[in-house]
Amino acid sequence: MTVDVVSSLEPSLPEYELDDTHTLPAYSAQAGSTECLLQFEPARRTGCPACEWIFETKRMKVNLGRKAWKLNSPTYGLNATIDGSIQFPDLTHPLDSLHATIEGRLRMACPERRASMEDGTFVFLRYTVPIEFNPDLPESTFTVPIPSTFKHAGKSIPCPPSFFFTESNYILEVSYQIRFDAVWKTKRRRKVESRLVGFYYLPKTSPVIPPICVLPPASRHRENPPLFLQGPDRMASFPVSPSFQTNRTLTSCQAESLKRLSNSIYLSIPIPRVFTAGQEIPFMVSLSFNDDPCLAEILCENIAIHLYRRVGIAGRGGHSASERNTVVSSAVLRKNSGWAEGVVVIKGSIRAGDAGAECGWSIPNYAYVKYVLRVSIRPPASLLNHVPTFVHEEEFGVCTSSWGVVDRELVSGGGKTTPAVALSGSVRRIY
Repeated sequence: MTVDVVSSLEPSLPEYELDDTHTLPAYSAQAGSTECLLQFEPARRTGCPACEWIFETKRMKVNLGRKAWKLNSPTYGLNATIDGSIQFPDLTHPLDSLHATIEGRLRMACPERRASMEDGTFVFLRYTVPIEFNPDLPESTFTVPIPSTFKHAGKSIPCPPSFFFTESNYILEVSYQIRFDAVWKTKRRRKVESRLVGFYYLPKTSPVIPPICVLPPASRHRENPPLFLQGPDRMASFPVSPSFQTNRTLTSCQAESLKRLSNSIYLSIPIPRVFTAGQEIPFMVSLSFNDDPCLAEILCENIAIHLYRRVGIAGRGGHSASERNTVVSSAVLRKNSGWAEGVVVIKGSIRAGDAGAECGWSIPNYAYVKYVLRVSIRPPASLLNHVPTFVHEEEFGVCTSSWGVVDRELVSGGGKTTPAVALSGSVRRIY
């Protein structure tokens, strides 16, 4: 006789009782729009000057809602809308029209250019919308969208963030304001009353492609160093050019030295060159001096690598661009010898400023903010006339947020993002 031991040890399946009075919910593979979006309710206005942005004129009272970001001005992010209300406490005459106009202004002043046309104010954005109102009601609500782009020379350009930089009469400022215009018509004349309100526009940006945070290892099997630094498609190498820091005519020995050392030092960086503020940017510098092995050891002791914020006013009318550089951070270097005689590889990383506090932008033909990685390799002072100095610059793009953050906020926030509040360190106080 055989006994089915396995079947006797198996536990019995549980039993369930179905309640026919309750219908099962319907499920689908794709969530509906209401399941993806956060549902926002407009904040109630209390009329408290300490907790809300209130601006008044003789006949008009503008309320832009609560002070949400603890900054000294109303602040908005990418694709944001300015929501608020306008009250007319003492409306003696019927209101004829009510409009709101958003303006973006660029202010420039450059001491190197006397009475230059570049100095002054350039309005790069102007957007006017009517505000609906009921003549029988003393209050009108409004929603004014902030354009994320502006037209310039037939192209759509992203609106730059609010920005302010000054240094010894050199001024570059990007400011935004909204103007409310109310018009009354009386029997004798037409009355216009306006209220100008400045605000911060601090849009978030993020890289389109995830940046590389760690460089791939360089191959040791190349026959002609430093060509071993040619890595995959996401890494690029550039020669660091030599030069003698002198105003005199180069001697024949110096000219020969420049020609012989033109491909001796390379800088390797990830591509595309777009990173997030606060992120570490990796790089690699290779020194290959097969004929002068000691020169590699001498030069690698005096390497300076910095990331600069370059503020510039574009040159027009025969003028060159006027720029100011500010050091954002310095690199941390790690020496790696032993590749071959006369070959030294230095790896390192440099921080792209503080998290969320840096952002590059450009208004073509007018002004820009760039980020530049500068590599400087200098010989000792006693060898300056015999050994050249190696200097190279590479421009980088810096965004406020990590890859994918802006897209996720646009989905969860109903097409809007919160402001990049960390950029407020580069703005001028308004109120």
